[in-house]
Amino acid sequence: MKIRVLDHETLLALNESSIRAGRSQNLRPHHLPATPRDRYWINTHLLREGGGRGEVRICVVLRIFGGETAWLDISPEEFAAIPEIEVPVVEWESALCVGNPPPAT
Repeated sequence: MKIRVLDHETLLALNESSIRAGRSQNLRPHHLPATPRDRYWINTHLLREGGGRGEVRICVVLRIFGGETAWLDISPEEFAAIPEIEVPVVEWESALCVGNPPPAT
């Protein structure tokens, strides 16, 4: 199965870009993992209009165990650049089963 995956540095860069662009959903300091992980899965995404421009709201799985996720708004170009990789079915199912955070504003 394929799923989009971020590494720690890319997650931080996308978050900073989201903040600079004034997007409504980004990771607050308490969401940022104290210990970097190798992978942050994107288990769903929504195309939307934000501030009169197109954006993609992604659900980032910060921790599979404990089910921690967060919404992050990024540009369509940034979303398209996120690699989609082949993972074992059990990893794909785990990322999807974590669920989504409460509805974003």
